[in-house]
Amino acid sequence: MSGLSRYGGWALITGASSGLGREFARQIAAEGVNCVLVGLGQDALNALANELGEKHGVTCRPLEVDLASDDAVSDLAERLADLPIRILVNCAGVAHGGAFETRNPDKLKQLVQLNCLAPLLLTRALLPQMLERQAGAVIIVSSLQAFISCPNEAAYCASKAFLMHFGESLWGELKNTPIDCLTVCPAGMKTDFFKAEGFSQADCDRMWRFSSSPEDIAKLALRDLGRKTISAPLMTRFSAFLARILPRRWAIAIVTRVTRGLVDHKQL
Repeated sequence: MSGLSRYGGWALITGASSGLGREFARQIAAEGVNCVLVGLGQDALNALANELGEKHGVTCRPLEVDLASDDAVSDLAERLADLPIRILVNCAGVAHGGAFETRNPDKLKQLVQLNCLAPLLLTRALLPQMLERQAGAVIIVSSLQAFISCPNEAAYCASKAFLMHFGESLWGELKNTPIDCLTVCPAGMKTDFFKAEGFSQADCDRMWRFSSSPEDIAKLALRDLGRKTISAPLMTRFSAFLARILPRRWAIAIVTRVTRGLVDHKQL
């Protein structure tokens, strides 16, 4: 693990009610860091807060916040003004796959607000206090799809590319400061993410064969924090390499065949 106590203060984890966000919270709390748990589902957040408090003796503040709503980030920043946030994990995200011309515009707006605007503004709100205190870390969760154009996941793919470029650019700005910045790019994870998107259990099982567990991704990221610009498992690094050496039209054609078959079987 990475010795997170060196940052001091509290950690704020978005998307903490499930999946990778919940696992980040568990591993950060295991190092004795108090946590703000942000997500949807107050019962799930309360249960996690109780679990971490009992197991690790940390203090947790569970906050149900819809980060896709207008003014959510500014309201959250005001509610946390009394806390020294030194670790920010931007993990909340949503997908909205299918033929682009059939996508609900309101859901596309929600995707951009949650995946792109919320981490952008939350990082902007908390970074000044980290710089002032000369201690802090920002973790941004992107995806393999930041490297590979993905038909039938156009908006999601674009949002993850945004996050990767944001994270790498921010790392460049902060490299001569005490603030660490890391972008995390999983190839896929064994969570309920695909089920929530309407994929069948058979397709979920097929995708999970090539996916990492949230525990492994969080462990890898916290190990790489302060050491690398991007944290990625082997599948991401291999796929990104292929995407670089293949003509882009070939890469897109291959991805199209995979995603078209999955979208055709979604339980819409």
